Amino acid sequence: MPEVAVAFPNDETSAEVIAERLRAEQIPARVDRGLWGSGYQVPGPRGHVTVLVRAEDAARAHEVLGTRPAEGREPGGMFWGFLGFVVLVLVFSVVAVIATALR
Repeated sequence: MPEVAVAFPNDETSAEVIAERLRAEQIPARVDRGLWGSGYQVPGPRGHVTVLVRAEDAARAHEVLGTRPAEGREPGGMFWGFLGFVVLVLVFSVVAVIATALR
């Protein structure tokens, strides 16, 4: 059954409190400590502790916690600019290798 992250506390104690709050509302919750090899890992500046619930319970869990689900974002201009730069470097490298080989 797929799980969804509903909270990203900075420490294990806070995660357990959040999970217990959800369990009190009959929402099964699990705390993932972000250990290597775990099923769910969150990269970035957030804590390595994640509170997970079943996908079908996610909306209710957010309601109980007073949070909103993370919204997907479209790649911005910086991403596309960087991608264009990488493509140009690769094309230039291929042309340079071919030109060198033909000499």
